[in-house]
Amino acid sequence: MLTFAGFVVAAILIYIIGKLIALPFKIIKNVVIGLVVGSAAIWMVDLFGAGIEMNVVNALIASVVVYVISSIL
Repeated sequence: MLTFAGFVVAAILIYIIGKLIALPFKIIKNVVIGLVVGSAAIWMVDLFGAGIEMNVVNALIASVVVYVISSIL
C-alpha cells in the first residue's frame, strides 16, 4: 500500500512540476505570436498610408491590443 501511495504522490508532483515548467513556454509562445500578428497589423495599416514606423515597441503595443481584443471575443 505504501508503494501505491508513493506512486500517487510522485505522479502528482511530476504533474505539478510539468505545469510549472510549461508555463514560461506558453508565455513566450504567446508573445512571439503576438509580435508577428502585431507586425502584420502595423504593416497592413501602413499600406493605407498611415506612416507608422515598424519597430519592436509598436509591434508589442499592437500585439497587446490584438491579445485584448481576442480575449474579449
